[in-house]
Amino acid sequence: MFLKKLSILLVCAGIVISFSCAGIEKGKNFATGIISHEVDEKLFSQVPDEKKGAINPLLDTVNDAKDRLELAKALVNEKEAELDLEKAKKGLAKTQLQISEAELNLEKMRAVQSEGLGDPKKVNQQVAKLEAKVYKLKGEEAKQKAKIENAKLVVVETQEKIDNLETKSQKETPEIETKKEDIETKTKE
Repeated sequence: MFLKKLSILLVCAGIVISFSCAGIEKGKNFATGIISHEVDEKLFSQVPDEKKGAINPLLDTVNDAKDRLELAKALVNEKEAELDLEKAKKGLAKTQLQISEAELNLEKMRAVQSEGLGDPKKVNQQVAKLEAKVYKLKGEEAKQKAKIENAKLVVVETQEKIDNLETKSQKETPEIETKKEDIETKTKE
């Protein structure tokens, strides 16, 4: 009887705690929803054009920051693509090592086979298994070579994107500096 009452009490306490936490979370969402971080574009459109003079240079600054962020992301993507390329090269090297080892073992078993050493049935099975392993590994090698070529293309495409972004950024930098100077002049007046 005591355990039953205790379990009911614990269940009720758990329910109260979960609902109170949910209430706190709703309260936080309500409070942050009152103060918006975005600008109401309808209200802003009512501001006279002569009062918007400082807005356009700031808009250009925001766009420049977005371009720099895009460039930074592209640089990260390039490094990731280069890492993928190097991993693919490592995989190819590992497979080529396995092929070399399998071919070596195959030739050893063929020498054993040609000399008639060991149990002929087991030797023939071993030779067949090694031949199959070599063919399988060569198929894997072909896949990895294709993967490397694809990775190289991704690196080149990413580098071209970076070059385009850097060129765009270099063209816009003098304009932004001029606009920043204009803002500083207007704020001093």
